[in-house]
Amino acid sequence: MPEFGVTDQGFVLKRMDTILEEIHADLTAGFGFDTRMNQQSFLNVLVITFGGQIADLWEVLQDHYYAKYPATADGVNLDNSIQYGGIRRAKARRTVYPLHCTGDDGTSVRAGTIVASNTMPKINLTNMEEFQITRSNFNRVKIRVAAVATGIYTVSINGTQYSYSYSTGGSLNILNGLAAKIADVRYTVSVDEESLVLVILDNTISRSNILILSENLTTASVTTIADFSTEQYGKIVLPDGTITEIVTSIRGLNTVENHMAATYGRLEETDVELRQSYLSKSAIRSTRMIDSITSHLLNNVAGVESATGYENETNETDRERRPPHSIEIVVDGGNETDIAQIILDKKAGGIQTYGAVEVSVQGTYGELIPIRFNRPEYVYTWLRVTLTGNSSMVPANYANLTIQSIMEFSKGMVAGDPLLIQQLMEGIYGSVAGITYIQIETVYSTDSTFVPDPKSYWQQANVVVSSRQKVVLNETMIEVIFYAEK
Repeated sequence: MPEFGVTDQGFVLKRMDTILEEIHADLTAGFGFDTRMNQQSFLNVLVITFGGQIADLWEVLQDHYYAKYPATADGVNLDNSIQYGGIRRAKARRTVYPLHCTGDDGTSVRAGTIVASNTMPKINLTNMEEFQITRSNFNRVKIRVAAVATGIYTVSINGTQYSYSYSTGGSLNILNGLAAKIADVRYTVSVDEESLVLVILDNTISRSNILILSENLTTASVTTIADFSTEQYGKIVLPDGTITEIVTSIRGLNTVENHMAATYGRLEETDVELRQSYLSKSAIRSTRMIDSITSHLLNNVAGVESATGYENETNETDRERRPPHSIEIVVDGGNETDIAQIILDKKAGGIQTYGAVEVSVQGTYGELIPIRFNRPEYVYTWLRVTLTGNSSMVPANYANLTIQSIMEFSKGMVAGDPLLIQQLMEGIYGSVAGITYIQIETVYSTDSTFVPDPKSYWQQANVVVSSRQKVVLNETMIEVIFYAEK
């Protein structure tokens, strides 16, 4: 193997001092005198000039070598190097909120319609595709009597008919009669006596239904679910019930409101984030079922922040209650339908799916196949980090450096990963100069509203979670304290 260039130790750069020494050695042997003697000579100036050009070429070769590997490439070179594995950088995406849009039956809402949150600052959202508010795609509906006359009044929901035979009593009697007939646990049915309307609410807030009415009934208003995306890229979090303002006036569109979880967007994946996700995504061609599913979820479903999977290969239900010959996929983020479709496409035939979330996906022949998976239960974790060190060496921004180190570590955590205190210490020691001792205290809860008591922290306590739980860290949940050595 050569001493410089591509060697068994990787790429070894030939530096300029080595290049000059080799050139002078060859010239000395050829001329018969030492060309190094006079540093101001015409010959030495020439040697240094073209020696510098050769050194530049060696640096170009080194950059070219390292640009071929994901661990060392940057920018476009990193994009080029990972494409051999069928991997691509995650592009910037907008956050998508499903909105309950209420209005007149048959109202068309054109693409580009703008709605907004009632928060400060105001967040604008637009629909990318035109949609209709229609009884054929309703989640909530109000029905009124079009004409009071003796006869049969019929409401059909998803093909199931509910009929009431009317003779006397007026509109209220008809509506109460229909309400009594619709005895389905999937819906909440009531009569608004003041407005004289029959109100039908789907108990599954994300489901759409088909409504057919007899000619003597009509709709007062219909609520249809439609997707609206934020104008800004990135993960934009808005509380339920805050997207309520209609900026673009549409005749027949009366109200909008967000009641469902969003598919969060993201900023374009940085080089550091891409290198971290590369190993997970590179399993996209894996022949092992779990690796293949999780890799495709990470690579192909917008908004998926982490995915992990478990398999029960035995003939018995395991300790985690997974049925025999089943898989459980735990996914954080992403659209439920897209996730279920990936699982169906990549799981082996005859393997069951297990989880609390169930989505019906259309199979090859049009049949509906139930696919189940789980969302992680969040374990909200607070850290109190006490640093001890030499005050003359510790940088003034020690707290920010400590928090950045911890947050960088947490990016790679998925459901089932414990937070081990010792793993955090290595990064802190490497980020903050002058530190001689670190003590980390933890407190955690599955309650998002939990506020830790200063006395409730445990010293050097790891956060151990189940396979269906995920540790959640936030910069505001990390406290850093520094004590100077005496």
